[in-house]
Amino acid sequence: MTNLGKVLWPENNYTKADLIQYLTGIAPVLLKHLRGRPLVFTRYPDGIDGDWFYQKDCPDYAPDWLGTFAHRGEEREIRFILSESVRDLAWIANQAAIEIHPWLSRVDSIDYPDFAVFDLDPAPPASFTDVIDVARTVKACLDHLGLRSYPKTSGATGIHVYVPIKSIYPYTVAASFVKAVAELIERAMPGRTTIERAVRNRTGRVYIDYLQNIKGKTIVGPYIPRPLPGAPISTPFAWDELDGLDPAHFHINSVPARIGSVGDLFEPVLWDKQSLDEAVSSLGLSTGAPGR
Repeated sequence: MTNLGKVLWPENNYTKADLIQYLTGIAPVLLKHLRGRPLVFTRYPDGIDGDWFYQKDCPDYAPDWLGTFAHRGEEREIRFILSESVRDLAWIANQAAIEIHPWLSRVDSIDYPDFAVFDLDPAPPASFTDVIDVARTVKACLDHLGLRSYPKTSGATGIHVYVPIKSIYPYTVAASFVKAVAELIERAMPGRTTIERAVRNRTGRVYIDYLQNIKGKTIVGPYIPRPLPGAPISTPFAWDELDGLDPAHFHINSVPARIGSVGDLFEPVLWDKQSLDEAVSSLGLSTGAPGR
């Protein structure tokens, strides 16, 4: 561990030591959601107000014991870092990697995601209240399709809704499924939601980002901090907490106690693997699942 006094969140005076303590302290819960998944990091060596960069490739100076997974992308092979132990988490946090973004699939089934994700992101003047309304509609649609869903705050202004699925469907199926549901919601909530990629065309609406389900895309993991004042955490919550939900209540100092009180509300995402067959059929899609 180096430079433990480095301040990462200036407004709160939270240091790199605080980040290390947080991640290693919740390791028994967090590691279950990271193990076996290639990771992408957002690093802030000079704190959240300083320069930052994405890191996919494992650096040459990484210790030999740090696990990696080599995957060839469109242009080159990348050695993604894996986090399998508390020691790994401590090393990652020591790199000032505030954000950890796991893949939606594991290395042993890399082409088949474990969940489909609805990423709900408000474009001002749309607010978090609007996101709550859209999240409620997403749940209603998924309930109608016979699918269980599990929400978490993004740690910023949005909500992520996960649908755990059997790892037999290609990424293209997961993305098409989320897009089809998003289009239904866009028609049901005209002027309040959009799947429009161009940021300039989203003003005042909640963007439903189905493209997060494309292979190689990542989304911030559960219980992961964000580089924002107050050190907010992307935190799982129960659907009955939706009314009155305030993401500001979930931060680096409060989430460990919350886990101790309510447990890991995201644990079912690890084992509640559902079939998409009936849902995609009812939406007029094909499963195209050679992974069976």
